[in-house]
Amino acid sequence: MKQPTLYPRYLILAWVVVLPLGLVVAGGLLVGLTGLGELPFDNLDLWWTVAAVPLASLLTLFGIWRSRSALYAFSSRSLAPLLLAGYSASRALARRGILLAAIVMLTIALLGPRWGIYLEQQEVYGTDIVAVVDVSRSMLARDLEPNRLARTREEIRQQLTERAVFKQGHRLGLMLFAGSTVIRLPLTTDHFAFRNRLSEVEVGSVKRGGTNIGQAIERAVDLFAGSPERATRIMLLFTDGEDHGGRGEEAARIAYEEHDVRVFPIGIGDAASSVGARVPESADSDKPLLYEGQIVFSKLNVEDLRAIAKAGNGRYAQVENLNRVVDAIAGMRHEKLTTEERMRHRPRYQWFLAAALALMAIEFGLVQKPGPDVQADQRVWNLEA
Repeated sequence: MKQPTLYPRYLILAWVVVLPLGLVVAGGLLVGLTGLGELPFDNLDLWWTVAAVPLASLLTLFGIWRSRSALYAFSSRSLAPLLLAGYSASRALARRGILLAAIVMLTIALLGPRWGIYLEQQEVYGTDIVAVVDVSRSMLARDLEPNRLARTREEIRQQLTERAVFKQGHRLGLMLFAGSTVIRLPLTTDHFAFRNRLSEVEVGSVKRGGTNIGQAIERAVDLFAGSPERATRIMLLFTDGEDHGGRGEEAARIAYEEHDVRVFPIGIGDAASSVGARVPESADSDKPLLYEGQIVFSKLNVEDLRAIAKAGNGRYAQVENLNRVVDAIAGMRHEKLTTEERMRHRPRYQWFLAAALALMAIEFGLVQKPGPDVQADQRVWNLEA
């Protein structure tokens, strides 16, 4: 009679490797061969969670190896079949495979896929905010963790798109600057698009090096050209204050007096440091940037940024205190101006979440069934010396 085996290799291959990884490969082919790759995701910045699938498969294989080793360490290979009487390796491996498939579904749900278009009525209130972000090389300095620019992106995302301090429908715009400027997003109520553009901001997004704050303020004012007359116009200037143009204060004064745009400089860097922070060659390098053989340091210029805030009728704050500035803006007078109609993609994460829950319910139901009684003479161990 064929003896039962703990976790046959062909079942391990079928349930633990082929099923979950097959789902991942099928999903990749579906995205690559159809238009699904163009669809938006709510949390595409969490793409690395896909690594949970192969990691879970490896951990499962490790657990199987440990189980086999423990069984044969506890008993001889001739005794092992008696211990496995009534045990279904297929059922045990099916449970593990289904659980891995549920992890695949949960990972997709976490990314937040969207498809299918519908029209949304969006009330627009008179708060227009343009985030003007410095992407010069000095923003790689690590006096803020993980570096100045990464900390800036995170604070903007949290304070402008996730907090519920504004009335529904405030508009956001995004502009980048270094030695020149690049408009990333005009004013819009589509905060999903704003978050996507923000996640793509890197040092080098503007080809021309240096820092020209005055030009950045002047170009950002143009983004408010379509703002309604009663709108509250706010410019948030995210920079370490190093300026090669020297016209920041004058540009802020013109922005407020002639265009009714209030300028709020947000300082990026460690204000307590007397010498500033060392600038690395790149975001992934610890090697310092050199200029004419000397290590380049960057120091937060608080004095000039306070002068810009005063000229632009705004207020200065450190980036870690951005929430206070946002609270102050939210407390300003806002009026409902109009209602916009825009196309949105429907969220579909719930389908994958439901599939994951269904798979986990199936896995829970696949319990081991009691096997037949083992004959008494088979249970007697030979204790003779």
